[in-house]
Amino acid sequence: MAVFLILIFLILGLIIGSFLNCLIWRLYSEETIGGRSYCPHCRHQISWYDNLPVLSFIILRGRCRHCHKKISWQYPLVELAVGLLFVLSFFHAFAFRLPTEIELLKLLSGWAIWIFWLKDILAIAVMTIIFVFDWRWMLVPNGVIWPTAIILLGLNFILSFSGLPEAAFVWTSAAIAVIAALAFFGSQYVLTRGRGLGEGDIWIGLLMAGLFADWRLFTVATLLSYFIGAF
Repeated sequence: MAVFLILIFLILGLIIGSFLNCLIWRLYSEETIGGRSYCPHCRHQISWYDNLPVLSFIILRGRCRHCHKKISWQYPLVELAVGLLFVLSFFHAFAFRLPTEIELLKLLSGWAIWIFWLKDILAIAVMTIIFVFDWRWMLVPNGVIWPTAIILLGLNFILSFSGLPEAAFVWTSAAIAVIAALAFFGSQYVLTRGRGLGEGDIWIGLLMAGLFADWRLFTVATLLSYFIGAF
């Protein structure tokens, strides 16, 4: 049963990764979210069989079926990354180990595990949008960050009543994380007059605080980010 759920998480991640690719482009080009996907070169609508995550990219050899222009590697890479992160989210709920069938059935029968996964999935989706935006255009979509940070804080609050050890949550810790994020990134922005980091980094810090809701995890994530960025 665990293997079946892992496969479901992988497929769901691939599908949502495909949707995120479309959403990222439409947010950047300020288009409506509704409507069929289309080729950014010839603007021809993409048929469902050419819109299968990763598989269609391989079958089409990375080119549009109609205009034969190259399809960006962003599309399959984002789909694969989100799919693998969704699988990681599954293991996250079980302290990164394969659960026994009894453990799995016990958790699936309650509501907490679904909120836990929803929080992880939302965080993965939004951080993917931010990563691609920053990588391609050096922009941060603030309109996505603010509501997500609030939702994540709310989901963490709900999880505080679940009894899950992974969902340990104290409002004072969340408050410290939020204040630390705004103070740490905000002071750098002010002191460097926006040259050391952009305004968007302040709001990303706020999102991280909403994601972790724990000043200790927030500190670890911030230090790792700076070390990786410096490297």
